[in-house]
Amino acid sequence: MNLINPQAVIDKMDGVVEIKSYLNKIKIIKNLYQKGANTASEICSEVGISLPTVNSLLSDLMENGEVIKHGRAESQGGRKPDLYRLAEDAFYVLSVDLSKFNLNLGLYSCTQQLTFPKESKKINLNNEQETFELICNYIEDYLQRSGIEPSKVIAIGISMPGLLDSLGGVNYTYLRFGKKTLLENLEARFNKKIFLENDARAMTLAEFKYGTEHNYKNVLGLFIGWGIGLGIIIDGKIYQGASGFAGEFSHSPIFESRDITCSCGKKGCLEAVASGTAIVKKAEQAILLDKNGILARMVRDHEGELEPGLVVEAALSGDQRAITILSEAGLDLGRGISMLIQLLNPELIIIGGSVAEANQYLITPIQQALNIYSMAKSREKTKLSLYQLGEDVGLLGGVAVVNEKLFDDLITRFG
Repeated sequence: MNLINPQAVIDKMDGVVEIKSYLNKIKIIKNLYQKGANTASEICSEVGISLPTVNSLLSDLMENGEVIKHGRAESQGGRKPDLYRLAEDAFYVLSVDLSKFNLNLGLYSCTQQLTFPKESKKINLNNEQETFELICNYIEDYLQRSGIEPSKVIAIGISMPGLLDSLGGVNYTYLRFGKKTLLENLEARFNKKIFLENDARAMTLAEFKYGTEHNYKNVLGLFIGWGIGLGIIIDGKIYQGASGFAGEFSHSPIFESRDITCSCGKKGCLEAVASGTAIVKKAEQAILLDKNGILARMVRDHEGELEPGLVVEAALSGDQRAITILSEAGLDLGRGISMLIQLLNPELIIIGGSVAEANQYLITPIQQALNIYSMAKSREKTKLSLYQLGEDVGLLGGVAVVNEKLFDDLITRFG
């Protein structure tokens, strides 16, 4: 089965029956990819295909090496049913996690396992075509060294910052050059299905899919790195908005009384006072006041390079100025989050990103601010939680986006 170029497969098929059989196989593969091991009866119920047809198609997929048996499920009375899952090498997904200054790469099997060691490269994300070429060269080199047959890599999921319309394939902040969209440029270069998503939405989706087991359907993910990103899940689905820009909460002018200009040009945005960029600016001032403190020494050890993670590290090592900076950021974040609670009434709010590694130095002041600024009844069923996936959340975000969209796209086009 050719999942990369299904049109080429369908063109060779003789009649409606063969095409329907192919699409039903796609639906079964989608079910096993998104849910893991499953029984034939559960697949039948969840996909809407008759049990004899499911059994027949599973036999075909096992003969082709795409599906294998995976033990037995718990008995519901009588013989334990067989479990089926995708073979480890059925297909692979490349995940690309872009940030302002880094490119992370990871190749994942269809069971969401890292297949080839992840790699990281320094970049400077901008709107230059040379940067696009550099990123593509890194990706091509990584795929070649992985040793995986190119046709087995069925899609590339890209998580990146910026004002990104994932449906239109345009990032209005980064890698915008020439007449073609970013998505068109990437698909022409790699001849594979590409899925773009804003980093905060992708990371929220990854936490929702692969993080702690939960039954929540309404979830917010707030990720604080150099900037602040928000992902919104409503009724179990990522919410993108009419133009694909949902979640640009960090550029809401919540603190207009403060004479701080944000990168977007407005004054008093949440990002201007509580992002990693704002934290670094405050840390630079703190170093001038205490040149022999823990934070100052750490910066010197890092050859003068100051980033949000270093401020967090200093706070965890006991630097009082760093602790104060993070506490102030937490109070401001909490004030902003209280507005989200009032508006969306989520069941779970996930706090992630490099700044979230500060743990209690960030979470405690956030909770204090929620107690001050949000209505008790609105927040009583909202749980605040640190992210679970750690530094892999960006790469798993790219995988989650492919997992969410790939097969629906195929079924919509050819169903």
